[in-house]
Amino acid sequence: MAILGYRPLRPSAHPLSLFPMSLSAIELSILIPAYNEEESIKNTVLVLSALESQLKALELIVINDGSSDKTGEVARSLPVKLIEHESNRGYGASLKNGLRVAKYEYVLIADADGTYPLEDVSRLAEHIHNFDMVVGARTGTIVHVPPLRKPGKWIITKLAEYLSNQKIPDLNSGFRIFRRDVAMRFISLYPDGFSFTTTITLAMLTNDHRVKFIPINYHKRVGKSSIRPLHDFTNFVILIIRICAYFKPLNVFVPPALTLCFLGIVKASIDYFGQGHLGLFGTALVLTGIQLLFIGLLADLIDQRFKL
Repeated sequence: MAILGYRPLRPSAHPLSLFPMSLSAIELSILIPAYNEEESIKNTVLVLSALESQLKALELIVINDGSSDKTGEVARSLPVKLIEHESNRGYGASLKNGLRVAKYEYVLIADADGTYPLEDVSRLAEHIHNFDMVVGARTGTIVHVPPLRKPGKWIITKLAEYLSNQKIPDLNSGFRIFRRDVAMRFISLYPDGFSFTTTITLAMLTNDHRVKFIPINYHKRVGKSSIRPLHDFTNFVILIIRICAYFKPLNVFVPPALTLCFLGIVKASIDYFGQGHLGLFGTALVLTGIQLLFIGLLADLIDQRFKL
């Protein structure tokens, strides 16, 4: 279902260009969420601040998310706009607060843990004139993803691709640039946790915004990760279904509805020809499938109504 008051961006609002955008024409806000990143926050800021000479305007916003180490102390000594949380509120909460104070048209998010190739900012930025979001997809020649995370990442990506009917090279990359005005349209949907990037990817794709994926490398992080694989995997699955139910309800409801109807018909046929009557279980499956189908149709009608 659609968000009340949401209107998708018209395709003609940002006409396509055949040429890359000049970096000297870009005003860029960079959001750097940081939680216990005292070892790498300074180098991250120094590398990104070097972009200032190439851009029309640059602001660096560090969000210290209740770090218990010296991240805040180090950040206060750097030439950045600093947002500090008294307690750890989450990756998504940090980025949402950064989005609210960012003043430029384009926003880049980048982690402070040394995993992303910050030198590739220009590769992403040169395409933003043609797209609403450009994502650094972790499909380069060097990609360090812990083996235990790979099966869950594959399952989540395939589920997202199935429900959204889109090919998604990297669902939750934390290195991307996007138009601030488009991102703010979905701010009520963004969760406080790590699912922020998954949410913005699905929200953009299921609302026909232009998204480009550019292969990048992904290095081993500096310091200790705060990701909880099993907990976050469960949250990602629920989130994907919820976001697709918002914007592509038929993709969520129709497949299980038709599956239940088919199984119900098969079971009812077996009962009828084997026992001479329709069984309760087969009938229940068909009725449940029909109910799901009508729920999906109703959700789609509401979604289309708010897009008018």
